[in-house]
Amino acid sequence: MTHPVLARAAQFQAGWYYSLLLFSILLLVVLATAYALVGVRRLWRSGAHGPAAVLGGAVTLFFLVIAGMYATAIGGLIAIQGGGGP
Repeated sequence: MTHPVLARAAQFQAGWYYSLLLFSILLLVVLATAYALVGVRRLWRSGAHGPAAVLGGAVTLFFLVIAGMYATAIGGLIAIQGGGGP
């Protein structure tokens, strides 16, 4: 095999591992957020509206911060791989 073929195969393998890692992280964050919001819903239905609102806001803010960092990381990985451009 020539060097460019091996380099392309290595990039494909690295891209596969990165995509699997990023999907796992996204799944973990989404499941944790859903689990927390289910707890907030139970708290809201029990009549504790104040604490439920605070916790719901904190969980939502956490999710948005993590999603922003996640999007930045994906953008950086795409830029490093050279994808998405002319």
